[in-house]
Formats: sequence, C-alpha cells, structure tokens
Amino acid sequence: MKKLSLLLILGIFAFSFDVSAQTTSTTTAIDTVAAKAYVGKYKVKEGPFEELIVSIQNGQLFGEAVGQGSAVLAPTKEADIFEVVGYDGKIEFVRNDSKAVIKAKLSIQGNVIESEKQP
Repeated sequence: MKKLSLLLILGIFAFSFDVSAQTTSTTTAIDTVAAKAYVGKYKVKEGPFEELIVSIQNGQLFGEAVGQGSAVLAPTKEADIFEVVGYDGKIEFVRNDSKAVIKAKLSIQGNVIESEKQP
C-alpha cells in the first residue's frame, strides 16, 4: 500500500511538472518560420532612438532599440502583437494588403513610437 501511495504521489508530481514545463515554454516559444516576417530594420519616425532591429536568437524574437537596449518579444494571444519583456511594453507589427509587415508600433512608458520597415 505504501508503494502504491508513493507511486501515485510521484506520478502526480511528474504530471504537474510536465504541464508546468510545457506552459512555460509556450509563453515565449515562437514559430520561427512565421516570425521571419517581423525580422529586419525599422526606421523610427520620431523617438529617442533612430532604429529598431528585430531578430531571431535562440528561437526567440528580439527587439533592439539601437543605443537603448534589447528585449525578448514574447507572443501574446493577439496576432502580430508582442510583449516587450522586462520593459512593460508592447509592439504591434502592421501589415499591408499583401500581408507583408511594413511597420512597427512600439508602445512603452505611455509613448507610441512608430517605425517603418526598411527594404
């Protein structure tokens, strides 16, 4: 009976650990093929920096405000909108009629910084 109880407890622990690991990895995991649409350099219209660079590193989307720092861009439930991890901000990628990404709108610290994707 003790062995059965111990196996049951270990089984519950293993199951909860597995579910927890899956949940954690999906919050920052991205589809790197789809994310390539966001990758590139974006020219900032008006802001504290001139350029935003979006790249994929180690399976994660990164945004770098040149001269200001970089952060992981974590997917949200909304298409084309990502959380700027560690900066309490969001970035929305704007598409044209052909579904190509043409702009990025960075909302951070109460400001919206718009940028255009460079060819």
